[in-house]
Amino acid sequence: MVTPMQESFQVLVERPPTPCLSLYQETHRSYPDNRQDRLRYKNLVNALEESLRRKYPGRDALPLLEPFRVLGDDDGFWNHTHEGLAVFGAEGIFRTYRFPYVPRELAVSADSFHTKPLLRVMQSTERFHLLCLTRQNIKLYDADRYAVEEIELPPDMPRNMLQVLGSETTEPEITIASFGSAGAGGVIRHGHSSKRDEEEVDNEKFFRAVDTAVLERYSIPSGLPLMLAALPEHQGLFRKISRNASLLEGGISADPQSMTTDVLRVRAWDVMAPSIAARIRAAAESCAAAIALGTGTSDPEDAAVAAVGGRIERLLIDRETLIAGTVDPVTGAVRFVPLEDPAVDDVLDDIGEIVRQKGGEVLVLSATEMPSETGLAAIYRY
Repeated sequence: MVTPMQESFQVLVERPPTPCLSLYQETHRSYPDNRQDRLRYKNLVNALEESLRRKYPGRDALPLLEPFRVLGDDDGFWNHTHEGLAVFGAEGIFRTYRFPYVPRELAVSADSFHTKPLLRVMQSTERFHLLCLTRQNIKLYDADRYAVEEIELPPDMPRNMLQVLGSETTEPEITIASFGSAGAGGVIRHGHSSKRDEEEVDNEKFFRAVDTAVLERYSIPSGLPLMLAALPEHQGLFRKISRNASLLEGGISADPQSMTTDVLRVRAWDVMAPSIAARIRAAAESCAAAIALGTGTSDPEDAAVAAVGGRIERLLIDRETLIAGTVDPVTGAVRFVPLEDPAVDDVLDDIGEIVRQKGGEVLVLSATEMPSETGLAAIYRY
């Protein structure tokens, strides 16, 4: 079973038992391209075994590798692959992730998991929530450039107007006037509240409940931007009453029920792409300026020392670069070693995790987006 990234990422970074096995490979969605995926995976598992046996000749590697081998024989899993795959294993831990893009192939055992490609997927510069809103129901998606995946909402989450309002729908206001020509009693009733007015009140109550639930349960915990897909008239009302600071100005002004998930993905990314590109450019430019002024660095060894001291405010990491070595979590000293050493990890990965633990921002960018050629760029807090 594929594990939701946001729910299990912490398991991989919070002092896992060593050694930690990390495997990344390209996979394919359809036949015949996916015919060789399973064979390539089994070869990478064999490489993990060889690495472990060299470092720990007296240790039984079978318990660590057994879940990897079981996965290799799972027909159902290999019939539903995406563009890439990540698999992690350690004592008491086994996690699998399908990737929406092709990662760099890697099979390594180390003192910690290699999580940089995961961070690339999870980071908020590319991921966002997509709220599809109608009077009948809501759906919430975890979205990025490559996919939109529906989030399973908890039972007490407001999903439709009936659930929120029940029988308390707005009744029309009645006024009574007397006229002599009205016959005995002379009473004429006037309905001042039209059907449209009633619907507007009901919409507002429903939208407020949805806004509060999404804000408290998803936007605040994740910090992700929120995009709204709704009819134009619902866009205006929801934005008027919303208290969600993560709600993006741009949205999809159409009935979300009329679109497939793939159409939603394309239209959502058309809205997101310009703002994401602008944020990445701004982050790279600010790092470049800080390096030029001496208030930042592009040197991995300097960055490692600053990271353990909690001095890095923002760190940019090149997703294509891997620097074999380890970072001392106390002093920040970097030890460069061959990648095949089972005790090694990616120095950039280690620095990124330290910065995250110290409350800094970490962005994983492509080589062309990076402001340096060393694999990282950082801005100091002080």
